[in-house]
Amino acid sequence: MLKIAGRSHKLCDGISRRDALKIGGLGLGGLSLPQLLKAESQAGIGKSQKSIIMIYMCGAPSHQDMYDLKMDAPSEIRGEYRPIETSVPGLQICEHLPNLASAMDKCVPLRSVYGSPNGAHDSFICYTGHTTQNQPPGGWPSIGSTISRVQGPTNPAIP
Repeated sequence: MLKIAGRSHKLCDGISRRDALKIGGLGLGGLSLPQLLKAESQAGIGKSQKSIIMIYMCGAPSHQDMYDLKMDAPSEIRGEYRPIETSVPGLQICEHLPNLASAMDKCVPLRSVYGSPNGAHDSFICYTGHTTQNQPPGGWPSIGSTISRVQGPTNPAIP
């Protein structure tokens, strides 16, 4: 659903006029996509660089309820949701994520994330893979810095 800041006037079906115009504009843009792709291929424009998007949601549902259902665990531990098959053979996720299940061949689930030794799980560990203790001078690099180092520059104009 498109969200617009500020006050908007809704049509009878609940969509504002501005939302309807945006949706219509997106549709018109989609009509010209085949010509754009053909022009790019004729001009010799190659594939674009791959991007990585890290989604870190504070307060998100438990991984045991969404991606790592632990169906063999005792009933006190496992969640109430059932697993469904995904587009990756042998990989199952929560029954409430059917659209994501069909696109899991384009995702990389990380199941190696852990909590800190004192039982707390903080953002620092998620961003760096290390606890805050015994940091080297300058601190631990974040996941973005590590990926940038491994992947190398994708655009020479951007340092």
